[in-house]
Amino acid sequence: MARMLEIFDVRPDPVVPSRYFGDSDGGARRVVDGSQILGQSIVAAGKALPGHTVRNAHALFVSAADPDIPLDFIVTPIKAGRSFASATVTARQELKVRTSCTVLLDTPQPDLVRRDAPTGPPVSGPDEALPAESLPLPGREVRITGCTDIDDPGETGPPVVDAWLRYDDVPSRDDLHRAVLAHFTGHLGISTALRPHPGLGTAQAHHTLSTAPMGIAVTFHDPVKWDGWLRYHHEATFVGAGSAYIRGQISTGSGRLIASFTQDAMIRAFEPGPVTDIPGAARL
Repeated sequence: MARMLEIFDVRPDPVVPSRYFGDSDGGARRVVDGSQILGQSIVAAGKALPGHTVRNAHALFVSAADPDIPLDFIVTPIKAGRSFASATVTARQELKVRTSCTVLLDTPQPDLVRRDAPTGPPVSGPDEALPAESLPLPGREVRITGCTDIDDPGETGPPVVDAWLRYDDVPSRDDLHRAVLAHFTGHLGISTALRPHPGLGTAQAHHTLSTAPMGIAVTFHDPVKWDGWLRYHHEATFVGAGSAYIRGQISTGSGRLIASFTQDAMIRAFEPGPVTDIPGAARL
């Protein structure tokens, strides 16, 4: 987790304003998680527009990024007013565009009214949830409600998944809070979409199934502070035509909603041919 925080904290170019550099961690795969680039884009936008806080970020992952090649972020402000600001953040590798992110920023204001409870029925807490062995990251614990193995094609249920997360150390900086929250929004959406369908699961991803998040939008509801457990609620409202749509909410263990997100995902079968000759770790 300490390494992930270093990755999120993109480095400014000492010569070119609004340009930042970042590394990646592909784990066992040769493809960078789109949600990692989303988190880095959030930090880059906050650094390029000081005095403003990222409220919403929407990224499209149209081209796979190689974890062995550094990422080059360019922040282009669209407007920077006293209250609101907006910008585009383009992530490149060797002059090739990998991801484009649109960011809305503002300056937090006092409450006029407040309603920040997550919608939907209550769920059991983390003590009743089961460890997610397939989502390892030293410094982070993940438990999933009512599911032994979220990747198993034989384990079915409704298109709803609630995951509980806890980090050993929570960063002190607000922009890193937002990057950490955004990072996990890409991890369980496709599993949620496949859950009702017997014989299909994310254990088959990159082997017989071609899957990937194609776009993630996250909106932060200030203040994005927490202590202890976080709940990520996922609901897949549509699956078909080779795609899926997932919406979600992030709330604290005490039940305060701090962010909402959506994901557009690709779910397709591999056709026999050259694609299946590519090593599984490099496939989408």
